[in-house]
Amino acid sequence: MRSSKMDMPIVLSKRHRRLRSMKDCEPGLPYNEIVENGKRIDLCYSKQYKKYTKKIEIRVGTSILHNKLLRIFPNIVKIYSKHFINLPDLITENTEKRELIFIELENLIIGGGTSGLGVLSEISKEEKTLLISSNIESNTDIPYPLPQINKDEFSKLLRDTINENKDRILEGILLGKFDEGIGFLTKDKILMVRAKRVFLATGGRYIPPIFDGNDIPGIISKNLYLRYGNRITKAIALGNSDDIIKVLFKVEKRVIINNGVLFLSKYYKELIDELGVEIINTNNLKVKREKGGMLKIITNERSFDSNILVYAIVKQPKIDHSYNIGIPYNFSEYFHIYMPIHSIEGKTNDNIYIVGGMRGISDEYTSFLSGKTAVNEKYLDEFINNLKDYTYIYDYYYQKNPKENPSPYIYGNKGYVCECEDITLSEVNRQVGRGFSKVEEIKRTIGLGTGECQGKLCTYSLGSFLGDRQLITFRTPLYRMVI
Repeated sequence: MRSSKMDMPIVLSKRHRRLRSMKDCEPGLPYNEIVENGKRIDLCYSKQYKKYTKKIEIRVGTSILHNKLLRIFPNIVKIYSKHFINLPDLITENTEKRELIFIELENLIIGGGTSGLGVLSEISKEEKTLLISSNIESNTDIPYPLPQINKDEFSKLLRDTINENKDRILEGILLGKFDEGIGFLTKDKILMVRAKRVFLATGGRYIPPIFDGNDIPGIISKNLYLRYGNRITKAIALGNSDDIIKVLFKVEKRVIINNGVLFLSKYYKELIDELGVEIINTNNLKVKREKGGMLKIITNERSFDSNILVYAIVKQPKIDHSYNIGIPYNFSEYFHIYMPIHSIEGKTNDNIYIVGGMRGISDEYTSFLSGKTAVNEKYLDEFINNLKDYTYIYDYYYQKNPKENPSPYIYGNKGYVCECEDITLSEVNRQVGRGFSKVEEIKRTIGLGTGECQGKLCTYSLGSFLGDRQLITFRTPLYRMVI
């Protein structure tokens, strides 16, 4: 990938025929996959040329499509779906057969980030343990300096942990909780696991902010930037947390756009001055794509030309994972984070612990310590000290009477809330005007959260916008099973 340009595969959106591309590479997220000639192609791992087919476009509001009156005329929906919605004409039959296997363990670690490896490093080799994760090796390379430890030494520590425990690591994707146990999809098997202790280390996500033009290709998460585009030096950052500063080490202009809310740890507050970061506050952001592929990024104060716009709003724990396996959560009106309920050690109930990004922790070494602390409380003091100095999430545990903040995801009154189903903020506001004030109500009336990602992105930003303490019900399977 060249430093001057980020070439990404382009996909046409479902209803509005907008040119879109991936924002992150987690399985199941919008525009990570296409169906071509009946076969599924993962755009994160398969080289795919920019290609798309224009069809006749007749926009129909989602509220009309979800109206009960249309049930009287189902043929109209069939015609519209077949000819005017961008859906595959053919999906070939999946002939692969997966064996169903049941496993009993002492310890199950779900997720292979730094926190999951922290757990694994503390568990005795004598205990029957399994760590299940997708693409675990990608979590061992740290591309920016760490405040507490040499990043190369830490990367080596993570790789050594993997090499020493290869017989206890398996690649797979969490499907969710079933009566028979917690299910996983592996390359050739479906596992049903029961364990005495479960450590949930599947991490968090960066939810796309909402503004005019927020679905344009070239607007990507910090995760995708570090994975594929961190050699691009012409990038503008958008966000409000420590994580967005990590984007700025190699860029030409160290500029952060935010809407006035900042969550920074002690270390990163000092680093802003050291790096010479310019912070631009705006409540009216607009992005356009110019001829030649450059982005025109327009704020109240000034505008920028850039190859990409990288976002990292507060790290949202994957509530779909934790809630699905039985862990309730709270909504913080200060951080606008949906957080699984847990103790400072990470304990949620008799046998389930959450660690790392599932607690909103974004500092890699502190995340590693959270995993070790969940197994052995001798690390608790060191963990809390790191939490205080190197993460903004410390205030979640120790700040008394935190103030209420506006949503950090809203940068104006335009933009897409749900990219899977092409639902705009204007459509959401119409439903709010009709008296619907809950995420579940918006889902039922206009279909938000019912597309490819099943609400893994849009329900968080919508919940933050509405101030709703409860998101949708995340049902099993959490990720699609092709059968």
